[in-house]
Amino acid sequence: MEYEKELRESGKYTELEIQERLTGGNLRLISEHINTLFEDRRECENIMDDPEKTEKDKRFAKYIISSLTSSASNDIFEEQLSKVFGITNIDIKHGWDGHDDEKKEPYEYKPTKITNKNYLGSIVNINDESHDKINNISPHKVDYNNSGAWFIISPINKDTSEFICIYKFKESILYESRLENLEKKQGKPRIVYGTNIKKCIELSYKYNEMFYKWHNPKFF
Repeated sequence: MEYEKELRESGKYTELEIQERLTGGNLRLISEHINTLFEDRRECENIMDDPEKTEKDKRFAKYIISSLTSSASNDIFEEQLSKVFGITNIDIKHGWDGHDDEKKEPYEYKPTKITNKNYLGSIVNINDESHDKINNISPHKVDYNNSGAWFIISPINKDTSEFICIYKFKESILYESRLENLEKKQGKPRIVYGTNIKKCIELSYKYNEMFYKWHNPKFF
């Protein structure tokens, strides 16, 4: 691999550091929050199947399952990712999704529900309608360290609401390819930039940036 060759020839990294840059460092997460939504959904499904439960109980359970399986929104998973990372959740639209108050680093979350095993190739989309959007020029991002932002991709098993894996990339690795995409699609009513974990790993190699990962052993 060309990137591995470059790392070794630079003489800057230990063998452990080289392997971490190639395969990703281990994410430090708060494990007690990883299975919360999976367990909540399982409990709601049990309520729905229980003839002893009241119609009100079943109605509330149905609402929760509906929010977990919705194709229109991933807000509940974004909030849970903040708990998993142990950082402050931000629910303002068009701003960041989370913030590490200690390190002064904002987070952008891209959870995506999937029904296949293409975990690392599942596409997540960013609405890139302007240069301002790509450059994080927004009244909701004024007081943040935008250059230190992280981009999180997390495939979710749509049938169980389990986190399959979580990958953490520097948001800056996407900058050039997002600009290129914007220029190519100028004039279209809606401009969307699509990426996935595989592409982000390649971009991390290209810009020599560390990335981090967590894999649910149930799926790997």
